[in-house]
Amino acid sequence: MVTRAENELLTRVANGAPMGAMMRAHYWVPAVLSSRLEAGGAPVRVTLFGEHFIAWRAEDGRVGFFDEACPHRLASLALARNEDCALTCIFHGWSFGVDGSVLRAPTQPGGEAEFCRTVKLNHYRTREGAGLVWVFLGDQDAAPDCPAFEWMDLAPEQTVVAGTLLGVNWLQGLEATIDSAHVGHLHEAWVKTVQDGRDLSRVTNEVVMRYEIDSQTYGYTAAALRPTGNGAVLARVTEYVMPWYGMIPPNYEGQDGDHTVIIAVPVDDEHTIQWYLWYNTKRPVAAMLRAQYANSMEMIKVRGGPEDMWGQDRALMRQGHPTGFRELVMEDFVVELSMGPIVDRSREQLSASDQAIVRARRLLLQAARDFQAGKPPVSARHEAVDYRAIRSRGGMVAAGADWRSLPY
Repeated sequence: MVTRAENELLTRVANGAPMGAMMRAHYWVPAVLSSRLEAGGAPVRVTLFGEHFIAWRAEDGRVGFFDEACPHRLASLALARNEDCALTCIFHGWSFGVDGSVLRAPTQPGGEAEFCRTVKLNHYRTREGAGLVWVFLGDQDAAPDCPAFEWMDLAPEQTVVAGTLLGVNWLQGLEATIDSAHVGHLHEAWVKTVQDGRDLSRVTNEVVMRYEIDSQTYGYTAAALRPTGNGAVLARVTEYVMPWYGMIPPNYEGQDGDHTVIIAVPVDDEHTIQWYLWYNTKRPVAAMLRAQYANSMEMIKVRGGPEDMWGQDRALMRQGHPTGFRELVMEDFVVELSMGPIVDRSREQLSASDQAIVRARRLLLQAARDFQAGKPPVSARHEAVDYRAIRSRGGMVAAGADWRSLPY
C-alpha cells in the first residue's frame, strides 16, 4: 500500500524533511510539561523535529521558548542563569528577555544597546493548556491561534497529562493510537474489565469489525462497528485530528468517563514523545489516573529490549494473560518498539480492518505534497474548524441504526 519513497516522506521529520517542515509550518506542538518549568529555575531542553530548543519560566511566570544555542558562540542556553526575567548565557554574559529581545551583550565595547538590536535570537510563541506548554515553530508573524480543544482550559483536576519518550518513529505512535482493530486482541485483558466488569472480549475478538469513516476538514471520524449478536452493534467512534492527535472514547457505553487523547510528537526520525492526556468536562479525572500518571515524563518505564522481549512475562501468559504485560500502555509501547525504529511499510500486507491507517497515511502524504507545492494543507485551515466540538464517543446502537446518533 505504501512505497518506500512514500514511507520516507511519511516518516522523515528532521533536517528539513518535507513532513517535518510541513508540521512546523502549520501546527502547534505540545512540547513540555508545564510543571517542569519552575519560575526562576533551570531551563529545560526540548528536542523537536531533530532540532534543540529550551523552554524556561521567568520569575513573573511567563514562558520563553528559544533555540538552545546562544546566538553569540552557540553555547547551550540550558546552562544559562535565569534571573531578572531574563536568561543570561554563562559563556559571555549575553542576556535575553522572555520575548526574545537581546538585553545585554557585554562583550560589545561601546554601542551595546544598538548592537543588541541587530542580534537575532530565534524565539517562539507559546501557550499553556491542559498541563502542557504548546509552541508554534513556524513563521511567527503568521502563527494561527492554538487549537481551542475542549480540554485546553479545564480546571487542573479535570485533566491529567503524562508522556514517554520512545525509540520509534512518530508514525508508529500515531498508527497504534488510531487503530481500533487491535483493541480486543492486544488489550484483551483490559477489555474484560471495561464497562463495570462486563466481559466484552467476545465481541471485540470474535466478531469481524467494520469501519465507517467520515472525512472531516481536520482529519476524519472513524466508527469501528461490531455486531454483538443480540440485535445491537458496539460502536467505538474515534477522531483523528491532523497531524498527530488520536481521540479515544472513555468506554463502550456512556460518556461520563474520562476521555483519552494520545499525541505522537516527533522528536527526531527515530524517537517520539507519546503524550497521554486524560480529561473530563463534568468532574475531576479518576483518582487512579491522577495518582499514577499526573505530570509524569515516564508514565511507564520501558525496561529491557528485544533480547528479553521487554520483560514479557511468559509465566503470566501460561496463567491465561493474553500478552504477558500487565499495563495497557506498555502493550502498545512494546508492539511499537518491536517493529524497529522506522517501519518499512512497503513490506506490509494490509487487510480490511486497516482502513483508518490507510486513510491517515493518505491525508499525511497529501499534506506533505501540498506543502512541497507551496500550498497549505487542507487540515491547516484552522479557522474552518471548531476544535472545541471534536470529541470521541462510544456505545451500543440498534442494528441498522446510525452510530452518528450516539451522544457526545
